[in-house]
Amino acid sequence: MTNCIFHRVLNSAALTAILCFVPAMCAETAAAQWVPFTSLPGAQRVGAIESPGGTAGRVSDVRWDIPGGRVWFQYAGKWKSVAISGDAKSTVAEGAEPPAAVARKQTYRAPKGGRAKQATDVPSPDGAWNAVFQDFNVVLEPEGAPANRAAIHATANGTDKHWFGSADWVYGEELDQNSAMWWSPNSKLIAYYDFDESPVKDYVLLGGLTTTRTRALASGYPKPGDQNPIAKLEIYDLATGKRTPIDVGADREQYVYGPEWTPKGDALLWFRCNRRQDTLELMATDPATGTSRVLITEKQATWQKNSPTLQFLSDGSRFIWESESNGFSNWELWDLNKGKLLRLTDDPWVSESIVSVDEPSGWMYYSARSSKTGINSQLHRVQLDGSRHERLTTEDLHYSSFLVAPDNAHFVATKQFVDVPPSASLYTMDGKQVAQLTKPAADPYGKKGMPTPEFLRITAADGKTELYGILYKPTDFDPSRSYPLVVDAYGGPLIATVSPRFGSYESQAEFGVLIAKLDNRGTPGRGKAFEDATYMKLGGADVDDQAQLVKELSKRPYVDSKRVAIMGHSYGGYMSLMAVLRYPQLFQVAVAGAPPTDWRQYDTIYTERAMRTPQENQEGYDAGSAVKLAAGLKGRVLLLHGMVDDNVHPSNTFAIAQVWEASAIPFEMLLFPNSDHGIGSPTYESAKWSFILRNFGMWSQAPLGAAAAGSGPAAAATQPDAGHAAKPMKPG
Repeated sequence: MTNCIFHRVLNSAALTAILCFVPAMCAETAAAQWVPFTSLPGAQRVGAIESPGGTAGRVSDVRWDIPGGRVWFQYAGKWKSVAISGDAKSTVAEGAEPPAAVARKQTYRAPKGGRAKQATDVPSPDGAWNAVFQDFNVVLEPEGAPANRAAIHATANGTDKHWFGSADWVYGEELDQNSAMWWSPNSKLIAYYDFDESPVKDYVLLGGLTTTRTRALASGYPKPGDQNPIAKLEIYDLATGKRTPIDVGADREQYVYGPEWTPKGDALLWFRCNRRQDTLELMATDPATGTSRVLITEKQATWQKNSPTLQFLSDGSRFIWESESNGFSNWELWDLNKGKLLRLTDDPWVSESIVSVDEPSGWMYYSARSSKTGINSQLHRVQLDGSRHERLTTEDLHYSSFLVAPDNAHFVATKQFVDVPPSASLYTMDGKQVAQLTKPAADPYGKKGMPTPEFLRITAADGKTELYGILYKPTDFDPSRSYPLVVDAYGGPLIATVSPRFGSYESQAEFGVLIAKLDNRGTPGRGKAFEDATYMKLGGADVDDQAQLVKELSKRPYVDSKRVAIMGHSYGGYMSLMAVLRYPQLFQVAVAGAPPTDWRQYDTIYTERAMRTPQENQEGYDAGSAVKLAAGLKGRVLLLHGMVDDNVHPSNTFAIAQVWEASAIPFEMLLFPNSDHGIGSPTYESAKWSFILRNFGMWSQAPLGAAAAGSGPAAAATQPDAGHAAKPMKPG
């Protein structure tokens, strides 16, 4: 699901919602048990909360004037400068301009399609042509003079199941393949997909659910163990009109993706990955013949990162390559013709990204999670011959926005943490602060009347691994009182949600609840062992760690362990269901938005990467199936799903609903007829928080004509442990 099983709310038109209850539910819940978000007790306080401001203290631009001995920086829209020597008295007054702005180099960037889609119009680098995906084929349309040029039909044999110049939803969603036509740097050649979807079974959704006639919305969607599409590549030569098929190999089950021309245009590079996704090959194709060779092979015992970083040096032959061969992302230097030259780093921490490369001096700068707190980024550098590996930042804080001076003697960086406001400073290469360019804001949370979020360090369920989380409290938090706990979960592979950056907040804590987030084992950024903890067993260690979070927080006297809810969307929805089913003694309430309830229901690439096929791992699929555990439900669950969700199909929600309906197990379900995976209806948040507060005893819907509990003046007296959300609200 790369970025698909992720909590997001997309903009869309106002949507109709249907609230469904099973017949077995008691009379108390026979009516719709939600109200608009703004009508909930405490909503006025929620709406009044403002961001503490996470951007103060950050510079927006930096220019180096080495001959003049100054560094210029833009802050709050105004230019300032300071002597590189650090003379504080030399600061230039606001409003001055750098003596010579450094020109920003413009490079060709091909357009990308939207989420899970490939671009259908791709202009050539020289601007003379526009490649268009039209009627399942590649058409090259002339741009500009001479006006008498005719369009070129590079292909003509495409069909509705066999495309040239496009790929499918799963390639777009799970491999980030949002392009399908690639021009060579000289605009004389174009590579494109030859994509055969005919082996793939269609999944059919119903559109028009709110109109007089429904319509079938069919698209290819391979489920785990099903046949995949067959992906190939071709190259078209504009001068000769020749189509050259690329040798991608004989494996019909493999994935072919990530094409990129070399800077000289003498080869097309692309990735080839087996279906199990434990072996990745970087391939190089001769555009004249279509013959291909393996440049690099990466293997893992579990699954291999799909798209490692690759960055060419100026000679167009050498490139920096990201490898996880030691269990952590590190850097290697390769040559297109000579192969591997050397391993630049071999560190026991995750390298994140290349900051810059200064070839004349031989320095490569990069960020890495080498701090004591494993999600804090630090700046490093290494010589391109592998020598002089140095860490340049020193404190156990999160460093970012790195800008290195052309003489490699200084750099600018911003430091911050969850409870440390950001500030930018000028440093020497030994980490010494020369000058503080911006001051951190003074107590931003306190000025907003908000408690600073608490950074959590929790020992995982394995008893040894340190996990990171954040706890948010309401503005009038009182440790002598008791508060319900809401766990906001995601927890799936490839996405972490706990950030070390300053400025996060959860306004919903103003309902009178505590809100906690945790990155469990199985999430990225902590190395392969941490990430692989859920391999072949999604819904295992990840859920165990969320349960461990509740166990640890429940030791605090102000946490009401009898009122714990878990909520999430997509993979977070799955986590919510698995938590309430596997740990009913810890989680009493769950809200599951668009949840994948059985991994047999999701797509091949995402699911098989973590679980292999159902034929290979039936035990893992069964253990991680919320549907198979559903009959043991003891808590209270609200299901939320869009009826035209082409990502996590609504059949996921129907499958678990059917179990509960057949067993007369009470639950609640809210369906959105015109929504896809991102549910933009305001009812989503309204129903979610109505459900949570109602089951915490902090709100209930009264009979028609009567005031709802928790919303009138008497509420505080009748619900003494409901927290401040039960206090009277002012009108309006």
